[in-house]
Amino acid sequence: MYVRFWGTRGSIPAPGPRTAKYGGNTPCVELRTKDGTLIILDCGTGARPLGLHLLKSSPLPLRINLLIGHTHWDHIQGFPFFNPAFLPDTELNIYAPLGFQRSVEQVLAGQMQYSYFPVTLRDLRSRIHFAELEEGCFRLGDVLIETQYLNHTAPTIAFRVSSDGTTVVYASDHEPFWNATGRVYEHPGDQRHIAFLNGADLLIHDAQYSAEEYAGKVGWGHSTVEYATEIALMAGAGRLALFHHDPMHDDVEVGRLEDTARALVKARDASLEVFAAAEGRELDLHGHGTTPSAGEKSALQRRSIAGERVLVVSPHETAVAGVGQILAEDGLVLFAARDKHTALAQVAETPPDLVIIDARLPDGDGASLVQPLRARLGRPNLPVMLLTDSSGPEGARRFGDKGASDYLVKPLSPPMLRARVRAWLTRIPVSATADQVERLSPSFSSSSPQGLAEAAATDDGRTTLTDHASLRVPVPLLDSLNRDQLAALVACAAEENYSAGHIIIQGGNPGEHLYVVLSGRVRLVEESADAQRGIRFVGELGPGDIFGETALLLGQTPASRVVAVEPTRCLLVPQREFMRAFQSSADFSVTMLRILAARLANMNRLLPHADRDPLTGLIGRRAFHDQYRRMAASARRRSSSLTLLVFDILHLKTINDHFGYVIGDEALRVVAEALLHSSRTMDLVARYGTDEFAVVLVDARQEHVDLILTRVQEKLDEMGHRHGLPLDVRCTIGVAVAEPPPESADELLRDADQDMNRKKA
Repeated sequence: MYVRFWGTRGSIPAPGPRTAKYGGNTPCVELRTKDGTLIILDCGTGARPLGLHLLKSSPLPLRINLLIGHTHWDHIQGFPFFNPAFLPDTELNIYAPLGFQRSVEQVLAGQMQYSYFPVTLRDLRSRIHFAELEEGCFRLGDVLIETQYLNHTAPTIAFRVSSDGTTVVYASDHEPFWNATGRVYEHPGDQRHIAFLNGADLLIHDAQYSAEEYAGKVGWGHSTVEYATEIALMAGAGRLALFHHDPMHDDVEVGRLEDTARALVKARDASLEVFAAAEGRELDLHGHGTTPSAGEKSALQRRSIAGERVLVVSPHETAVAGVGQILAEDGLVLFAARDKHTALAQVAETPPDLVIIDARLPDGDGASLVQPLRARLGRPNLPVMLLTDSSGPEGARRFGDKGASDYLVKPLSPPMLRARVRAWLTRIPVSATADQVERLSPSFSSSSPQGLAEAAATDDGRTTLTDHASLRVPVPLLDSLNRDQLAALVACAAEENYSAGHIIIQGGNPGEHLYVVLSGRVRLVEESADAQRGIRFVGELGPGDIFGETALLLGQTPASRVVAVEPTRCLLVPQREFMRAFQSSADFSVTMLRILAARLANMNRLLPHADRDPLTGLIGRRAFHDQYRRMAASARRRSSSLTLLVFDILHLKTINDHFGYVIGDEALRVVAEALLHSSRTMDLVARYGTDEFAVVLVDARQEHVDLILTRVQEKLDEMGHRHGLPLDVRCTIGVAVAEPPPESADELLRDADQDMNRKKA
């Protein structure tokens, strides 16, 4: 594996004669594997000289995989100056973790607004694709990429890249979990970190501070040279590159820290090769291991943590309020307990997804609560974070055998707390989650300590619950009932499991139940009387959401069709019991009205913007016309052309009738992905109708149109096979060109439709 350093500095560029040896550009590392895969680690200012080098030395078109550890500015500020992103034939795949409320695409677009830069992200001509990462693994051809969260002030990913028996680990922006100095790495987080680095042929690791400097930098999210060296030794790494040099360190100081690390290795009588990463340094690595097989969890399967429940056990109200304020920004639901006794009683009623415990509680040591909580819930892997007053050797001796998942030292760093909580919640298995299924499934053991539900079979084979304790998913509507009301309501309810593609509610049939989603996901669609619009996708609902309530309240047949997107489990509340609760409980009826008002407000917010088609992620008809007018005005100012391509899926109704709506939906997604992969970022791609897509190309000549049409067909074949479709997806295509383009898209749409009709004829 070939490695070259293009940027090694942390926080901010530090150019000048004092940093000439090790470099002043911010992080950017080039990797090339034996099969020709090009990987770029981070996109700091070092990306600019790398981009110029690629244009001179590499054959075109370029296919680049950009792995970004996190979106702090020093790791992305080179992107607007990365020249390959401006070329129309470049394929740029960007992988990064989701930050705080903003995706990497939003962050990159934000720093390229006209206020800061003359070219917006949308104006780039390359084909850019974004993928959000969690912990797990994925492949780029024969290259295995493994990911793991680091300890930083934002969600930050380390990358372990393995190919042909060679492994490189890139771990920039990481702080010791114990904030320790010396060789005490007994924190579970440090142990996981060392295991992730195990056996790396090259470890590129954050080493921004000396041990003396770190004392005043605790909580800033960076490591010492000593820590990086120690864990590299413990992990059995072959080489260590000290990385993310402090902007205040000149070449002399970086060299001194390099000597410190080498002296530490010598004192341990070890063979680790240590060097300070320097711009322009190249390595040709030949590992002696074998490329590991991929794990079970995909890093590309992103999990939303909004709505997850966090229990905080602490006698200090101000501390609980502070944690709640921090976690509320991520949509987490917080509830509190003062002591161990209250916490154990509370989790039986409201099972948490994560627990934060103060080490000092009124009725004893908080650490002794960890195992009883897990036993009460039957979840041995429940994430538990312990808040301590001490770290280092003392903390390791005191808490090391208590079994907590994580330990945080007070006072808490808000961004680090958020990042650590997100990391633990996303580590819970999500694909056919045995753990989560167990939590959401009713327990019918009458001998359990809590006396959980018994089950009875109804005549139609559904399972009827006889105790509300089995309802383990947070449902805001049902939470408004008191214990007796909830028990009475759930006792009359039944459960039903639906396979993916099952139509739960067919529009036009009388409504008989309120549906509560316990697990899985459903999609709401409406049949429009407007033939031009066909089916309108209203939205999707997940665990804790309800549907079917409007038909029950109005006494009308449902207007929407509800389809299970994936295997889904619902609680079915009969109409009579729903109306009885609505009429007898003021809290229930007020909560119901709030849910309806929130949905109405959300619909009013989305309609003017015609935001996105939930099925394909593309903009809709209204947004298409709005964006076309802006593109046309720009084209007229530049005396250039616009080309409109209209794609009509052949026989979509037949596909739906013959194979079902799930396959029909997949066919629509395949076309949308093919169009996005085949067009440029500056082009406009929209879902214009039920089976119709529109693409507007800027400054496109006939050869560009032919190239795109060829690419689309190739992508349709490739993605149809990848999605496992039982048929070939084909489109009829209409083309219209205008220079200068008209103000409205209607004229071009008519011309494209006429061209399409001629081809059909």
